[in-house]
Amino acid sequence: MTDICVIGGGPAGVMAAYAAASCGKKVTLIDRNEEPLKKLLLTGNGKCNYSNADLKSDAYNFGQDHPFWNVLKEYDSEWLEEFFKERGMLTYKKDSLKYPRSERSDSLKNLLMDLLSEKNVEIVRGKKVVSVKKTSEDGADGEYNEGTGVFALTFEDSYTLECGKLIIATGGKAYPSLGSDGAGYRLARELGHNVSFTYPVLTRLMTDEKDVNAIAGVRFKAKVSAEINGETVAVEEGELQFNDNALSGICIFNLSRYLSKPLEENAECYVIADFLPEMGKEELKEYLDKIQGDESERFFESTFGEKTANLLQKRIKESGADAVSVIKDFRIKISGHDSFNQAQVTKGGVNIDEVDGNMASKICSGLFFAGEVLDVDGKCGGYNLHFAFASGYKAGISAGR
Repeated sequence: MTDICVIGGGPAGVMAAYAAASCGKKVTLIDRNEEPLKKLLLTGNGKCNYSNADLKSDAYNFGQDHPFWNVLKEYDSEWLEEFFKERGMLTYKKDSLKYPRSERSDSLKNLLMDLLSEKNVEIVRGKKVVSVKKTSEDGADGEYNEGTGVFALTFEDSYTLECGKLIIATGGKAYPSLGSDGAGYRLARELGHNVSFTYPVLTRLMTDEKDVNAIAGVRFKAKVSAEINGETVAVEEGELQFNDNALSGICIFNLSRYLSKPLEENAECYVIADFLPEMGKEELKEYLDKIQGDESERFFESTFGEKTANLLQKRIKESGADAVSVIKDFRIKISGHDSFNQAQVTKGGVNIDEVDGNMASKICSGLFFAGEVLDVDGKCGGYNLHFAFASGYKAGISAGR
């Protein structure tokens, strides 16, 4: 038997294991992969955007009134930077995005694995937990709010392990090839928790519009908004990327947080692109009224590039709409979203109202959660990875007390 088991070898689980072991506890980290932190290596295209200097509550799906915001304030971006610096890894900031100074995700991976070794954390590799039960001190099943009890973990090969406290940090469903298959949701339900339906987010949005798909490969800076059943729900600005039958780019990934669920529910969803956000409609109309003939043709190609200009002019001709409306309110009907295989993050998960500010379960004593297994999702830019580190550390410290 071990003091604390952590299920999940991602950033949240590794940080939780380190923090708990720092409290002097005997800690066992369980990862279904042979090597922990596999998904971390993909972060920031391998450069590892681990945090954001501009942490803000509206970057997440919970507000400042939720206890998790206090966790992020306690373990903020400066704290995490200092945590890494004190342990031998320097970082740097580009705009508000934070990276290891080496710009290599394996630098952070190696640091975290060294920290586990220093604290004598036992790592159980290549094993998947398929069931967990809690017994009270007298041996009876259930009674989740009674006493400290013991957690009994069962693995696929019938191997069993017992622990006094348990941290579930299994991640969500994004990148299932790396082990994130939603297994933690089943374990949470076994221990009495509610789990909301899950959707892939920070992913591409699909479209069947032929004129848009005709310019696959084009990238253009624009302001984009998400519309659900005629109501604008979010606005982003950045590089809009046109792929085969899809829209991509960080701004689109962020909009997917708002559209994935409505798309599953057959809502009418649009992305509206403003291809010239630096000019207002009246200013653009006045300008277009002044230029005619060759000057007008030159305006389209010199401003938008050949392929994007062709897209705009084709839409103007076919729709009969004026140029200002097409340039400033280019509507693209969204038919779906990409799968979990391509998504960076999962929306949905363990109900966050059932978890307190110590990352402890309100339902099952001795149980803690950290990271993406919870119904928490953030924007692109290091927000999700920072939540994994902060919630993992908080869960580990809380469990280790």
